[in-house]
Amino acid sequence: MATSELSTMASGLLRPQASPAFIAPIHGSTDSNSATTGHKTRWHDRGLAATSWEHPPSFYCPISQQCMHDPVVLADGHTYERRHIERWLGDHSTSPVSGLQLPPVTFFSNHALRNAIEEYFQQVFSVHRRAIRKTMESAEGFSNSALLRTVDALMQCSLLIGSDLSTESMLRQMMDEAKQLLGADVASVFLVDAATKELVSSVNSTNEVLRIPISTGIAGHVASTGEPLVIKDVYNDPRFNRAVDKKLGYRTRSMICVPLKAKKCDVIGVAQIINKVRISCIDPVTSRSSNFCPPDAGEEELSFSADDLKFLQVFATQAAAAVAASSAPKDAPPPQILAQSSEIAVKPSHKVSDAETSNAALPAATTEILRLSLQSWELDTLTLAAETGDRPLSTLGTYLFDAVGLVDHFGLDRAKLRAFLLEIERGYEATQGGAAPYHNRAHAAAVLHGMHVLVHHCSLAQVAARTFQSLEQESEESLADGSGKLESMACLLAAAVHDYEHLGLNNDFLVKTGHERAIRHNDHNVNENHHAAAAFALLRKTELNFLDVLPRKAFIRLRRLVIELVLGTDMARSGFIIESFTKNLASSSDAQVCFQPKNANEAVLLLQMGMKCADLGHLTLPWGLHCSWVRRLEAEFFAQGDKELEHGLPISFLMDRRKPGASETQLGFFDFAVLPLFRVLCRAVPGALPLLSRVQVNYVAYGGALPAESEAHAETAGVQSALEELPVVAAQENNSRSRCRRFWMCLRHQRSSPSETE
Repeated sequence: MATSELSTMASGLLRPQASPAFIAPIHGSTDSNSATTGHKTRWHDRGLAATSWEHPPSFYCPISQQCMHDPVVLADGHTYERRHIERWLGDHSTSPVSGLQLPPVTFFSNHALRNAIEEYFQQVFSVHRRAIRKTMESAEGFSNSALLRTVDALMQCSLLIGSDLSTESMLRQMMDEAKQLLGADVASVFLVDAATKELVSSVNSTNEVLRIPISTGIAGHVASTGEPLVIKDVYNDPRFNRAVDKKLGYRTRSMICVPLKAKKCDVIGVAQIINKVRISCIDPVTSRSSNFCPPDAGEEELSFSADDLKFLQVFATQAAAAVAASSAPKDAPPPQILAQSSEIAVKPSHKVSDAETSNAALPAATTEILRLSLQSWELDTLTLAAETGDRPLSTLGTYLFDAVGLVDHFGLDRAKLRAFLLEIERGYEATQGGAAPYHNRAHAAAVLHGMHVLVHHCSLAQVAARTFQSLEQESEESLADGSGKLESMACLLAAAVHDYEHLGLNNDFLVKTGHERAIRHNDHNVNENHHAAAAFALLRKTELNFLDVLPRKAFIRLRRLVIELVLGTDMARSGFIIESFTKNLASSSDAQVCFQPKNANEAVLLLQMGMKCADLGHLTLPWGLHCSWVRRLEAEFFAQGDKELEHGLPISFLMDRRKPGASETQLGFFDFAVLPLFRVLCRAVPGALPLLSRVQVNYVAYGGALPAESEAHAETAGVQSALEELPVVAAQENNSRSRCRRFWMCLRHQRSSPSETE
């Protein structure tokens, strides 16, 4: 490629812009189901001939004007990127497209469109790659202007699909394309950290964050001088640091390293590709009969060429543009959406900023709620949801992980942690107006806080950790050091994800209706299996994997524990868990000392008991809050009963709105499920008695009778004074009470999961 051609491309590509250079569709004419219609994208003036491609307009979010990654369908019939419509609905009650008033807000994931977008761009990439190879077979060679247009089109697609994601995701997409087209084994990007005078890489083959001094190594030389390098044998180059190969167990042979330059020619990083293992698209035609080099190919055949260097420089200019755009000021005028005859101003889309990854900028009221939550035995997550714009889980989660020292102890990436918790939160129904009045974001936050109480006030994790430590042989790799830090993180993570993507329907309904989740999980713990599996699937995304710092054995141990805790929340397993745990307690010699499990199974059961108590945490709240949660549960039960009626199924107990619901049958639930659970836990962990005391207060308010004071002084201390402030619920009719007691008694002894009896 001539120098003038490369300079022309670079100057065009580095033009400042807030988003990838394409003309978004006119959204006034966009329909959510118009995937088959084409939209002509046009490149801005870059010194190149015009390039066009038909992109379906339904792939673009009407708010951000960027390609969607998590499309959801709103009540107005249009599809939006989830994060952007959630922000919009936080300030508006109208449709962003039509401007019309919306009904109670409900939106659903558009899985079909998401899959179509992914498949479409894979096809687009394939077309561009074939075009590049075909162009290179022409006699005009590498300077051919058609090749420049094709490479540019490929890179614009990389920017397009990464336009609403992190800089890391965009760079990874670009370098993966460069690696494939140049036949390299490894591709990476290092960015300059001026504060520490280091080169930092999160885009590499190790899936770890790498740091090297900016003054050392080949990458350091390129970053310091701004000069690109092609090295055929790095072990003969004195600048190469062999210690990196030794640490990673990798053998570097050849390398291309090029600078990433900002528009003022300042070097902001370097891009490099390592070890040529395949014939590239720009190798001589005679060597391209096979995509792979023959096994007996010599070193010369496996070396990068000067043309490879020029080709990588094209990608480097795009990578620099992506980095520059991501760090540009976000004060550009907001995009406008034409809606019929009026214009609606829309907030500009933005990635999660550093300020958003902490709670430093939260309102004073929210900060005070979080501060109190650290030490308090109770938390009103409904109020927290209202104060945070329905972000109770991510707000509380990021605060607790930091406040209890997990972030610092494990060196967690705060941005990834925040992004993961936000993604988990999106999988829960909205606290107000969602399809699941009970299993929503505020419930997830409540369970998270309940688990925090048991872990950090009652030392539940440390008790279990001591047992795990005594059983582990390689504690350094598995982090079974007895500190309880890994166990604490597992408990908090399990609480956060325990109802992820809950549909407001129980396992029995999903099995009877042949729901896809029931089929996938063979009718076993259907909801719980889905919650755990779907949550861990998110960690496969680099930008969400805050656990990537853990050693492999530690991650495996944490994952197993999280799965066990989530599966243990199935109400059908309550009887089995309580019975098994009670048997373990029978051999305990001192009931006033915290129970110490003798083996891993007992340790897991202890944590499962804590998780079950946290899952029923509303029973420990003050009377008014408790009743509001019971009403939410009743509404969700009645909604399922309506669906059962629609499917011609018998209506489940407590789900028939023509009969007494959950709010009128709590006494039996307390007698045969709640009190046995909390009493057994307090026998093992006396420090949890404040929770049992509050449960008993609510029990008496329903009309229940506590044991004689002489038999249960420790349990009932302080209950009577609290009762004086509470109304007493009128006694239920004998028939209704008898019926609900029989139901809860049956559930208490139920073992419906075959895995529990095998």
